[in-house]
Amino acid sequence: MEKTSVLVLIAEDQAEIGDVLKMSFEDGGYDVLIAATAEEAMAALDSRGEEVRALVTDIKLGSSTTGWDVARHAREMKPDMPVVYMTGSESNDWPSLGVPNSILVPKPFAASQVLTAVSQLLNASSTPGA
Repeated sequence: MEKTSVLVLIAEDQAEIGDVLKMSFEDGGYDVLIAATAEEAMAALDSRGEEVRALVTDIKLGSSTTGWDVARHAREMKPDMPVVYMTGSESNDWPSLGVPNSILVPKPFAASQVLTAVSQLLNASSTPGA
């Protein structure tokens, strides 16, 4: 069976962090779509949602629409989409605002931590019988 590339949507309003994550995921063999705002991320999900296999989102994305909203939007489209949240401050809200079966990675982090979290969730969702 031919291995298809996995498209990961990364929503991050800090360009430096987005760039580091993009390079790390591409080095790991993933295809990456970057969104700098929650609105861009939701538009990307609307236009390419069938292709997107995982979402990595900052919680604070510079507007009233948050990463929590982006993740809920993703899960409305694909109930089993892997979601990894990144935050420097809002981890206490994760149990109440985060979607089930997601992972929260606190900032500061190494890009490899986020890559590992996505890999874990993708592996869990593709396990036969899961």
